[in-house]
Amino acid sequence: MDRMFTQSVSVLFVVTLVATACNGSADNTTTSAPNIPTTASTSTSTSTVIETTTTTVLPPVEPADIVFIGGDVVTVDPSYGTVEALAVSGDTIAAVGSSTDIERYIGPDTEVIDLGGRMLGPGFVDPHTHILTDAAPFEEGQQMALEAGITSLADGSAEPDMPEQFIERAASGELRVRTGLYLTITDPCGEHYGDWYQAYEPGQLGDRLRILGVKIFADGGVCGLVASSEPWAVGVPVGKPYHTDEQMRSWIQDAQDRGMQVIIHAQGDLAITQALDAYESVLKGAPNVLRHRIDHNVFVTPEIAPRYGEIGIVPAVFGGSSACTKGLEWEPIFINYGNRPNAIGLANPGIIVAWHGDDPWVLPIGAVPDLFSLVARTRVGDDGEICEAPDWMKAGGVPIDEALRMMTINAAYAIHAEDDVGSLTPGKLADLVVLSDNVLEIPTRDLLDVEVLATIIGGTTEYCAPGHQDLCPGIEPPDVDVTASASRPGHGPELAFDGVTLGESFWSSGADAPGWIQQTFPEPVTVSEIRFIVYQTPPSDSVHKVEVLIDDAWSVVTTFTGYTEIGDVLVWHPDVPLEGVKAFRITTLESASWPEWYDIEVDTVE
Repeated sequence: MDRMFTQSVSVLFVVTLVATACNGSADNTTTSAPNIPTTASTSTSTSTVIETTTTTVLPPVEPADIVFIGGDVVTVDPSYGTVEALAVSGDTIAAVGSSTDIERYIGPDTEVIDLGGRMLGPGFVDPHTHILTDAAPFEEGQQMALEAGITSLADGSAEPDMPEQFIERAASGELRVRTGLYLTITDPCGEHYGDWYQAYEPGQLGDRLRILGVKIFADGGVCGLVASSEPWAVGVPVGKPYHTDEQMRSWIQDAQDRGMQVIIHAQGDLAITQALDAYESVLKGAPNVLRHRIDHNVFVTPEIAPRYGEIGIVPAVFGGSSACTKGLEWEPIFINYGNRPNAIGLANPGIIVAWHGDDPWVLPIGAVPDLFSLVARTRVGDDGEICEAPDWMKAGGVPIDEALRMMTINAAYAIHAEDDVGSLTPGKLADLVVLSDNVLEIPTRDLLDVEVLATIIGGTTEYCAPGHQDLCPGIEPPDVDVTASASRPGHGPELAFDGVTLGESFWSSGADAPGWIQQTFPEPVTVSEIRFIVYQTPPSDSVHKVEVLIDDAWSVVTTFTGYTEIGDVLVWHPDVPLEGVKAFRITTLESASWPEWYDIEVDTVE
């Protein structure tokens, strides 16, 4: 297959249903030279003893651009297991192995990242999400994905106006996450969009973008009712599949003829059965080479479960559970069969099952919380509280190693990308995530404390958690002397000078006004402009005083007064550049929020 992107609604059964859901160290990219015996003689009074030693000579290698050492490199590749180090050349993984194996990749220009005992793993892959299209604006959705450690994703319902928008974003470089699109044949209510998708062919569209296939809604959960054979909760009505059997088969056949993968939203057992029947009719016993999928798969009964393997269908299941659903009394079909990630795998040993997040419709958004829920079935609720799953729900969980595969290599397989991403295998793209702890080695409950510290795509850092620049290739810690009147934990003044104006990268005083932040220069400079990028919640009228230090005396140079909100930029631009500035300080005198700044940018003149 072509190299993947170089460089959804569902339920949410969990939410929307209710609303309507071997360790290893080998480096197989090199071959050890033959063992060369050497000899040394030792004389004694009675005899001469010949001591034989064996020396392994490794062939030389080109120095890597980046080397990670000092942590647990979880490759998710059974040929390597968990190793000690990894080397990156360009956008590709050059080698993995022991520290000794990888030391020889370190040259004079190699950037060496010491993980400090943390985990390096493959970036998470979400094969069914809506985070780029349903989280507005686009850049906020993309940032949420990057902060979650997601390096590849597929939008589960790209509507007619979306492909061209994504093509433009890919061409401009705005699209940083590797992205695939499934073009909608129907909307969430089952209404036919027409044949617009036929204008596109599956394949690569720019550095970060691919057309993957088409999407069909078979039943409700977002709009309409779930097509289940019996009520799944007391007082909740059930529905029927949206389409006739012939219509479903016809759409699949058309996509099959065009070489387009099909994903079908199907939650209830009736909708799943219809999808399986239609796939079986189209495939006629042939292998499912396009990897047609059924997504969600909430009610997998014993009659349904074996058919996935028999037909060769790829299933994707929710990461989150229904543990936080309030005000419902579950009926037997749900208690016995509902929302169990392990059901299809138990009935089909060896089958590849992928997760999906379906963000932003299931909260909280994040790959690590879904990893926890896949294992424990307990869930973090919308409000951050932990909802403990009952024992019958916990029985649907999967082991942690299987859950990690579902979110990496299995998910990559579901979008035809496993040759490029999903594991830390030499030759694959360097799509990596740095986590605060090894998820395979800690107690399940401790997964809730695991943080994403860096998200790296093709060897380039696309997200770096505040204060962890030492773990992020290409990111230099700010070399500035900054102080503040006070700082909230995790929001020190250095974050106002890191060049990042997204997410949690802002200084916060953690106290009511007045409050100030100050930068001191190593030697006096000539300042031509200072820009203050606002972080303020709630927005309000505010007053900010700017002072500069010249010849050991502070002088007020401007005062900003007026209504401000997040993203506003306050600019001080002197009529002529101001010479001899040793430091500057901005003091928030009045504001309804704590004094806070996203970023402060200073222009100086040589």
